[in-house]
Amino acid sequence: MSPQILGKGVYVPIPTFFKDNEELDLETLEKHLSFLSNTGIAGIIFQGSTGEAIHLSDEERITLIEAGKKFLSKSDPSIKIIAGAGAPSARGTVKLCKDAAKAGADYVMVLPPSYYLNRVNKESITAFFTRVGDESPLPVIIYNYPGVCQGVDVDVATLTELSHHPNIAGVKGTDGNIGKVGYLAEHTSADEFTLLAGSCDFLLPALTVGAVGCVPGLGNISPRAIVKLQQLWDQGKLEEASALQKKLVKPDDALNRWYGLSGVKGGMDEVLGYGGPLRNPLQRLNKKDSQRVAEGLQPAWIIEQQLQKEAGAQ
Repeated sequence: MSPQILGKGVYVPIPTFFKDNEELDLETLEKHLSFLSNTGIAGIIFQGSTGEAIHLSDEERITLIEAGKKFLSKSDPSIKIIAGAGAPSARGTVKLCKDAAKAGADYVMVLPPSYYLNRVNKESITAFFTRVGDESPLPVIIYNYPGVCQGVDVDVATLTELSHHPNIAGVKGTDGNIGKVGYLAEHTSADEFTLLAGSCDFLLPALTVGAVGCVPGLGNISPRAIVKLQQLWDQGKLEEASALQKKLVKPDDALNRWYGLSGVKGGMDEVLGYGGPLRNPLQRLNKKDSQRVAEGLQPAWIIEQQLQKEAGAQ
């Protein structure tokens, strides 16, 4: 199996859109993919944590990828498709990886096992990702997110070992550990293993120690702004990059952390005019709270609108 390099850039984890009866809303999906197209982002992540992956059936996952592939082929075929494919067992995960491949995804993103916590250790995590890497028809991105895995945090030694697997393409670090990024940059090969910051509030610090991209929830509102931040770093404009990074921290918190996924969709409702319901037990925000999120997003939204205007003038 030859490696398929993920590469640098901004990879936006999108929500899954639902109608009021909780059925998939593919019309809003198409609208959002159109909004994200031609903004400079490198990829889109379907059915990650932001996409309520755990609330979706296997059939719905396939439908979303197939629809997304169709929409992006028309609006921006350069965008890579990454599909969340985590399941409690390696066998179940491999099945989701195969489904994603048939539906048209380019990569899969996989959480570490965590359900039987007292048996989760370096040995079991290594065995899990080795089997998934061996049997997945798509390159695997390790999704290290202790917040949704009962605190399971894959250590640097294990990640370094797994980086040598020919079908494991990188890691998304939603642990916020800059030291870990630096260690991995020193002990893995950038030609084989892509390091992605798991959030844009620490993108610049992560870039300074070896990350080459980001998976930002804020990218659903301000994709151009985050792309611009990475471009400034690539151009050696550290002072400008630092100034932009500071302006994106509060908006990132407002959208992703103040109210969780309810805040993501509430903020999108207010700023973009669409977002919609979540699946029970998650509830929509009341108007006061959604407006609070929108106010928190304003610094990033102002920047986004300016960059959009500049792009249109070119």
